[in-house]
Amino acid sequence: MALSRREYLLLTAGMGVSVCWPAFAEEGADLSPQSADLPATGENVAELAAFDDWMRAFLTMHGIPGGQLAIARGGRVLYARGFGYAEREAHAPVEPDSLFRIASVSKPITAAAVLLLMQRGKLKLTDKVDEILSIEPHLEPRAKPDERWRAITLEHCLSHTGGWDRDASFDPMFAYERVAKSLGVKLPIGTAEIIRYMRGQALDFAPGERYAYSNFGYCLLGRVIEKLSGQPYETFVRDEVFAPLGVTAPRIGRSLREQRAEHEVCYYTYNDVQAMPVVGLHAGESGERVPLSYGGWNQEALDAHGGWIASATDLAKFASALDDAAFASKPLLTAESVQTMFAPHATINADTRIHYGLGWVLGRDGSDERPLRAHGGALPCTAAALVKTHDGLNLAVLFNLGQDQEGFLGRGLDGALVRAVHQVKRWPDRK
Repeated sequence: MALSRREYLLLTAGMGVSVCWPAFAEEGADLSPQSADLPATGENVAELAAFDDWMRAFLTMHGIPGGQLAIARGGRVLYARGFGYAEREAHAPVEPDSLFRIASVSKPITAAAVLLLMQRGKLKLTDKVDEILSIEPHLEPRAKPDERWRAITLEHCLSHTGGWDRDASFDPMFAYERVAKSLGVKLPIGTAEIIRYMRGQALDFAPGERYAYSNFGYCLLGRVIEKLSGQPYETFVRDEVFAPLGVTAPRIGRSLREQRAEHEVCYYTYNDVQAMPVVGLHAGESGERVPLSYGGWNQEALDAHGGWIASATDLAKFASALDDAAFASKPLLTAESVQTMFAPHATINADTRIHYGLGWVLGRDGSDERPLRAHGGALPCTAAALVKTHDGLNLAVLFNLGQDQEGFLGRGLDGALVRAVHQVKRWPDRK
């Protein structure tokens, strides 16, 4: 689905940087000797060579060290390959099971966890967040609580209609210094401090009034999951969302390079950007500098809206479990819950008929009426996309660099995957 510049900005995980439009590798792009020499791992599937070509061209064009692509249908993996380098310095290749930060592709995962709790009678989408969490607000001098907070429902948070607009104000999930200073605490801070601070801030608009992409709304959902399940957010999702699918590797990523999980790739930023550390030994020390991707933000605090690490295969299997009944082999949710997830709950762009469901962007494949469901993810170190087509294909792509000289690389990943799908003349039959 093609998004406008503003829509794309709303759908990427904001870092307070200016985003420009990158050049994009068109289908059928010629492969240079450099791209042809990139290492590739996983089974070579002749029928799906269009995806090999696109991955190599995209890595080369944008100077990305490594990437990974997986495709599944009906729970069966049709394609899973790694390209380029998981660790550039050591020339270590990306493997099909390498783990990547997936940024906002975490949101469909959190949405699935909420709907699981709904199926079990633990919550209703109309439940009020304030009543579940009972947050004590931090009020700055002369500030008063915004009574509109009491109207925010779980559905509002899931559909980005809760009342927070980072374009009109700011994204609290990356405003560590601002929050810490207001609370009078030292860095690092986590979700508890951010939520208490935000409960004392005025909303940007009345809940339910309109759509505005909000990482913070999904942060609140993570805490709702913890309160109603009696388990840490990560534990509940690993045990109740992933484990039933036979998927065990995904977890919340860690902030620092030395804390990387087994099989996790290394992350890179354009021009090796440095930042003041907000986590770690020297958190908050203005004279210190660390690589932006390793200490420039709190990866653990992104949990429910952008903190997961996973492989593309893990994500494709997860998406397969949300298939319509005609394709699902091991459904995660009931048919009614799936229908609720993929029903329009907010309008992103009425002219192009792009809507938001619960954790998914809803669009169309080309000019016809075939539904396309997707979600992107973007951090300076990560470009990611998860796509569900009308005929049961589930595609996931991940990269370990998220920007080049022209801006974020996540734009158009879903459209590029669909164009590659259209080039496939015959799909392999995998039992």
